Amino acid sequence: MTHYNETGLSIGALMRTMMMAILFIYIFQYILTKKRNIIWLFICSFASIVLMLMTNFLFKSPFILYEELNFALKTSYFLVMIFIVIILMDKQLLNQTFIFKATNVITVMIGISYWLAVMTGTSINSYTYGEKGYSGWFYSANELSVIVLILFGLSITQLSFKKTPSSWVAFILMLSMLPMVGTKTAFYGGMLILFIFISYLLIKFNVRLLRNKSQLIFLGIVSLFLCITPFSPIFSNTEQLDMRIKQEHEQMIEQTAVHDSTLMTKVLSSRNIYLQTTKEDFIHAEGFRKAFGLGYAGSYTSDPKLIEMDFFDMFFSYGVVGTVFLLIPLVYLCVKTLVFPIHIEKVLLLFTLCLCFGIAFLAGHVIFAPSVMTYVAILFLANGLNNSNQHVGEKYD
Repeated sequence: MTHYNETGLSIGALMRTMMMAILFIYIFQYILTKKRNIIWLFICSFASIVLMLMTNFLFKSPFILYEELNFALKTSYFLVMIFIVIILMDKQLLNQTFIFKATNVITVMIGISYWLAVMTGTSINSYTYGEKGYSGWFYSANELSVIVLILFGLSITQLSFKKTPSSWVAFILMLSMLPMVGTKTAFYGGMLILFIFISYLLIKFNVRLLRNKSQLIFLGIVSLFLCITPFSPIFSNTEQLDMRIKQEHEQMIEQTAVHDSTLMTKVLSSRNIYLQTTKEDFIHAEGFRKAFGLGYAGSYTSDPKLIEMDFFDMFFSYGVVGTVFLLIPLVYLCVKTLVFPIHIEKVLLLFTLCLCFGIAFLAGHVIFAPSVMTYVAILFLANGLNNSNQHVGEKYD
C-alpha cells in the first residue's frame, strides 16, 4: 500500500484547478474559431462528465459531492491535457528540441530534490509496511514511478542525440531513482527502455561500439547501475514477492482455487477485489447509470475506493457512452502523434508512451492523476512535434 496525502484541498490542487479553468477557456475559444472540425469531439467529451454527475446525483445514494466533483475535475484535467497537446501540435509553436531542453531542467530538479530528501532522512517511505522504497518528498510512490519512467524515457532519448553535461546528469539521476522508489512499475519499465536502447546500439554499431568514447561511458554507467541494484529497495521487494509466490506454489496442490485468488490479490494489490465489487455494482445499476456511469468508486455505502486500474475505473465511472466520448479524443491524439519516419528516437518515445498506458491499465495512477497527466502530455508533445536535431542514427556515426 503506497503512502498518500489524505488531507483535503492543497495549494497545488487549487493551482491546477485554476490553470485547468484558464486552459479550458483558451481551448474552447481556439476550437470555436480555428479548429471547428473537432468542436463536437470537445463538446461530447466534456458532456460525458456533466452527464455522469447529473445521473448519479439523481440515482446514486449516498452521493458524496466532494468526492464526485474531485473525480470529475481529475477527468477534466485529463481532457484538458489531451486537447492542449492537440492544439500545440496543430500550431507548431514548439519543437521537440525545446521539449527536451525543458524536461532536462525538470529532470535535474526532480532528481536532486529526490536524493536530497533521501540523504537528509526526510524522504517519505513508498510503502507504509512490508516492502521498502523511498518516494522523496512526493506523497504517492505510484505517481512518482510513472513520472520517473517518463522522464527516464525522455532523458535517454535526449542523451542519444545530444550528449551535454546536463543530459548526462539527467540520465544518471533518473537511472539511479529507478530501483530506489521500490515499485515494480519504475524499475521494470525502466529496464525495458534500457534494454531496447542497448540492443539498438549493439546491433547498429557492433565492433565500432568499442571505439566510441561516449558509448563506453554509457555502458560503464549502466554496468555500475546493475552492480549496485542488488543493494537497492527494489531487489529486496522482488525477493519478498518471489518468496510469496513460492509459498503460494507450495500450497497449490491442496488449494488450487485459493492459490489463484490470493496470488492475484498480492500481484494486483487487491485491485481484483475492488474490480469484482464494482463490476457487481455495474450489473445491478439502472440503465442510465450503465450508459453514463456509476460515478466515483461505484455504488459505495461507506469509504469509497477506486479500483486503481484507470481504464476499468473510466468504464465503470462513466459507463458505455461516457467511456466512448472520453476515449475518442485520446485515440485522435494517438493517431496524430504517429509522425513518420520511425527511427530509434521515435521508438523509445512511443514505447515509453505505451508503457504509460499499460501501467494505466494494470496499476492506475496515470489518467486520473493530474501530476502524471502533465508529464504524459509532455511525452505526447515529444512524440508528435518536429525535431530540429538530426536523429540518433546520424549522431552516433
